[in-house]
Amino acid sequence: MQSNMSISREFINTRRNVEYILSKLPSRERSLYKQFDAIRADYFRSYWDTVAQDINSTIEDIGYDYYRLTKNNIATYVRYGEVMLDDHLTLAIAGNKPLVNQLLKESNYRVPEFCEYKPETISSALSFMGQHRGNFVVKPANGSGGGRGITTKVNNRTRLIKSSYKAAIHSTGSRLIIEKEHSGKNYRLLYLNGEFIDAIQRDPPGIIGDGKHSIENLIRDENTKRLQALAPYALSPLTIDLDTRYTLLHQGLSLKDVPVEGQKIKVKTATNQCSRFENHTVKNSIHPDIVDYGRSISKVINVTLSGVDLMIDDHTLPLTESGCVVNEINTTPGLHHHELISCPANRVNVGSIVISYIFDMARKH
Repeated sequence: MQSNMSISREFINTRRNVEYILSKLPSRERSLYKQFDAIRADYFRSYWDTVAQDINSTIEDIGYDYYRLTKNNIATYVRYGEVMLDDHLTLAIAGNKPLVNQLLKESNYRVPEFCEYKPETISSALSFMGQHRGNFVVKPANGSGGGRGITTKVNNRTRLIKSSYKAAIHSTGSRLIIEKEHSGKNYRLLYLNGEFIDAIQRDPPGIIGDGKHSIENLIRDENTKRLQALAPYALSPLTIDLDTRYTLLHQGLSLKDVPVEGQKIKVKTATNQCSRFENHTVKNSIHPDIVDYGRSISKVINVTLSGVDLMIDDHTLPLTESGCVVNEINTTPGLHHHELISCPANRVNVGSIVISYIFDMARKH
């Protein structure tokens, strides 16, 4: 096995290569993110306008993407999908993935096997891979969100080094975590002070072949569609990154391949960039055991508004038969995930429920 010094040197070389690649990204790629920033801002402006109308409150744009909602002389503030509920310490704990995993494990919840490390101790992550085998997920350990810096299908030293650098860019203090990858589907269960609000199944984002264009071009076409849609159906671009490349390689594909017409290709394993077409409500079909399990998970760090992410083989089965593994606890869960779903008729107005709760609590105190 290589020494720490040797692996760290390789890590530094990888970092320099990635920095060079990033510096050469065409301007259209960089501007793509800015265009989606505008779509996201417009979407949440409309979102909170609708909530205000629904709960009969006033709404005021106070600048910097903040809005003030007022009802019965009580005011609360929102920004994008963020609301004023949990305190800063709760948010900080929930954002620390190794700590949350440790707390959950101490309370006998099933979490993936994991190892925390830094670039200079990357050999410990390599040893962890050797002990457990299979595919792994590399993530920032703290300070990230929205799936930034996550790479799946990590199964060798080269992928570990590259994905570690990517994660370190987005992590506070360059702290990283590697977890055993679970084969189940991704589910988000939303709770408000212990009350079960909604559950969605989030499938990995994909494209559909037309027999003419490469996967790379189809991804770019998808981004154009997302930007030009009259009604937003995704709030982020479908980026081409390590997760894309490794997910395609896992299927024996590359960005240059041309899928046949009608063929659906999964282009990522991480679900954060999925569109509403890959977001499905399962509130009425998820087993009550799993609902209760998610509720108890929220109580481990006393979260008021929590999006509990679970990996499940079959959400309709009892907990002990479902293959359920805890992924993470989100204290600023993306409310739009519950709005942008494949069947809008089954949508739960979570924004109205959350803001009404905030007003009710303020009135009682």
